[in-house]
Amino acid sequence: MFHDLPDDKITKPFIKLYELEYMDAVSGNDAQNLCHVASKAAASTLINKYPNVSSINVMVLNPNEYFQKLIADLAIVYDKQLTKLVCKIPPMLPYTLTAPNLVELDLRLESSLHQSLPTIFPQSLQRIHISFDDVQFSWDMFRIGNESKAIVFNSLVDLSITGMDQFSVTGNVVHANDLDLVFPKLERLHLENTSLTRKDAQAMMGHGLKRLSYEGSIITASQLCKQPLRNLDTLNLVWVEEEYPEETDDFIPLANEIFNKTDGIEHVRCEIRATYYYWSMVGIDWPYLTHLSLNFAIPFKKLFDMLPKVPNLVFLKLVIYYHYANEINEVREFLTSIQERYPEPSSSKIETLYLTGKFNQPCSYLCRQLLSGRAVENLKWYWPQLKDIKFQD
Repeated sequence: MFHDLPDDKITKPFIKLYELEYMDAVSGNDAQNLCHVASKAAASTLINKYPNVSSINVMVLNPNEYFQKLIADLAIVYDKQLTKLVCKIPPMLPYTLTAPNLVELDLRLESSLHQSLPTIFPQSLQRIHISFDDVQFSWDMFRIGNESKAIVFNSLVDLSITGMDQFSVTGNVVHANDLDLVFPKLERLHLENTSLTRKDAQAMMGHGLKRLSYEGSIITASQLCKQPLRNLDTLNLVWVEEEYPEETDDFIPLANEIFNKTDGIEHVRCEIRATYYYWSMVGIDWPYLTHLSLNFAIPFKKLFDMLPKVPNLVFLKLVIYYHYANEINEVREFLTSIQERYPEPSSSKIETLYLTGKFNQPCSYLCRQLLSGRAVENLKWYWPQLKDIKFQD
């Protein structure tokens, strides 16, 4: 798909014409030569008809050689006027592409394929998203000239790096030892299943960074959060237990370490994705956490016991699901007897309780079973700031 172009009239006829009528009928060098000629012809037609294109968005799962050459030919011609390039196919972009006016770059890298990468001028970039599997991502694609000792992203405000597993984003040895990254305007940093060298983390988490989001290993998150956090206004942490089960015992101590450093951050969010309830939450100490999402069923009694250790929580999201009828009865009995169990309301600041289902159990059904008028009344009595109870199937 090409932004600003009617794709039903532009891309599909060319792809079908050369793929179906020609490409399946030849092979070897003939196919390669025909592919080259066909892509040049298609690119020339598009460029002549649409000379002012500034945005290219390519999202194809299994591009053939013709399509990849077509993208490369278009990128070369539109090079100097491109402001946005999104390439969700394994990119075969020409190394001569520099895109000096590019504002937004979104690339997917795959180690299983030989990929040519451009050398992008970093000065005008405002948003970058790089996703990769087990390839070791290097910043060299933004290095202009072999003599350069620094890569300066003068305009970059939004950086996102997404890995398919926990792999290092440290570049090659030359990069790690000799190159400095400079982000004078970076405001938002999103890392997913990605680790950074200490040097790169220091460069990215400068005084201007306002929003840090990390999803993946709690150990890597803990290392990242050893950098100063005082200038942030938002910290988002997502831990996926299914991907890092060996970290279960380490989670609460490391989370305590992180969340005790977050004083002064307006929004501190944590989401825990786990299959089952594993931990004794008694050990938590999260004094500045404001938003908590638990993607596993936690007994309400244990939840009530842990909440005094999260005194600034304003948003709580829970997954509710039960395998047996007696479990539902136990929860219903607990919720309808809150005022008998607790002598006075809590000092909780919770304003929103959000409930959702799991394993194909409709949340609306469970809520009707659990949240009688008495139960809701008790929750609002115990959490005096509670304004909304929402649920989603």
